[in-house]
Amino acid sequence: MEHPSDETLKRFVAGTAARDESRIVVAHLLKGCASCARKVRDLMQPDEVRRDLYDSVLNRFDRGLVEGLESSISPVQTLRTVLNRLLEGDHQPPPSRKPPYRES
Repeated sequence: MEHPSDETLKRFVAGTAARDESRIVVAHLLKGCASCARKVRDLMQPDEVRRDLYDSVLNRFDRGLVEGLESSISPVQTLRTVLNRLLEGDHQPPPSRKPPYRES
């Protein structure tokens, strides 16, 4: 049994193989070639990403996001927003904690 080349299998998995090339690979796999099926399955698995490769990028993104938010919000603006919400709402003051009135 003649096997498709590794390059052909890579193109097949990537979806860049020519139509005739894809037919040959499918016909070969349908014949039951476990070796090529294993190669195709392995090629379809995503590469494992090492945590250290993306941690620094995410940390830079987080810092940039926080810095951007901090620079776009002034403390005075934040205070005004909070006060306006409190004054516009139906916020009742908390009930007093006095003991109930008793006549003596």
